Amino acid sequence: MVFETYIPKNELGNILVNMVYHKGYAPEHSKERFLPDGTTNIVFDLQDDPKYIYDNKTLKKKQECTKVWFSGMHTQYLTISSGQHAEMMVVTFRAGGAHTLLKDSLYPFKDVVVPGGQVFGEPVFALRRELIQKLDIQEKFEALEQWLLRSCHFKSDLQKAMRPFVGEIDQSKGQIKLQEMAFNSGYSQKQFIHLFKQYVGLTPKHYHRIIRFNDILNAMYGKKKLEWASIALDCGYFDQAHFIKDFKAFSGLNPKKYIDEQGGWPHYVPIR
Repeated sequence: MVFETYIPKNELGNILVNMVYHKGYAPEHSKERFLPDGTTNIVFDLQDDPKYIYDNKTLKKKQECTKVWFSGMHTQYLTISSGQHAEMMVVTFRAGGAHTLLKDSLYPFKDVVVPGGQVFGEPVFALRRELIQKLDIQEKFEALEQWLLRSCHFKSDLQKAMRPFVGEIDQSKGQIKLQEMAFNSGYSQKQFIHLFKQYVGLTPKHYHRIIRFNDILNAMYGKKKLEWASIALDCGYFDQAHFIKDFKAFSGLNPKKYIDEQGGWPHYVPIR
């Protein structure tokens, strides 16, 4: 398997988690759960075989994904194809980062995956063809990086207004003080929530819950035995019951089942 990660050192480094290229991934399972991670993504499938999103309960095919697709901010897990033997490139944006590229509200993309052409038009398919033609992985990353640099608008007023508060939530422990954040922004609470939804794709409160859920995943991942009450307290929950309720809401699993079934990455759980 080839798995390469690239993190730009220019302006893109402020809005991206990373760019990833992988080829030859061959898991035994054909489906997996992708858990909410507080990011948005553009996926370039460099092969022609379609991938699928499945109904979380019945596991029946619900949506076909081909060539390029854009995945908004998710509040529930997705059941997806595991990408057996696929060749893909994935651009992962930090919260709000995709607004720099779309230059429009991210809230309509909440909990949806949209064909890339619907979002970016023909240029994204021209880029895909270029990525396929380039044999060197570093050249693929550079082509993708140049397209993003040409397409992004890095100095929007909304970015300047909301980005500091995204960072504040990312670093927070316990409950966020929404009224205080709104006051510090200079907007009313209603205006603040509206602008945050446009920039990130979720309300501040919902985004905070996902960040807290990810703190839990990072604390749990790779371990077999845990002190649940201690983890819940460290991640800002008042009690263990609240922690378990949130965990199930985002993952569809109770924490023990996640520990038993976890896969090769914290946000992916194999479905066997």
